[in-house]
Amino acid sequence: MTSLSKSSMPPMPSMQYPSTYRIRINGHLDTSWSDRLSGMTVTIIGGKDTPETTTLEGRLLDQAALTGVINTLYDLGLPLVSVECLDCTNSIEEQ
Repeated sequence: MTSLSKSSMPPMPSMQYPSTYRIRINGHLDTSWSDRLSGMTVTIIGGKDTPETTTLEGRLLDQAALTGVINTLYDLGLPLVSVECLDCTNSIEEQ
């Protein structure tokens, strides 16, 4: 079993500080939902011959805001493909 040193571990999200997230969902979500989803940018990929996938990307104030976005997607019946923190850190000094 390989152990990871603290410096080689991936950054951890912070519960209390802003972070940029990329959320992918199956299906089409109209760009008009951006305001309801904390101003995240809505990009739709696919269409005519391939299934549509929607990508949401933006900076959220904290994990409570992230939970709000995910709950809205759940309420709309849109299945999550992935949630990725693009700049998460476990160091308060870097915030």
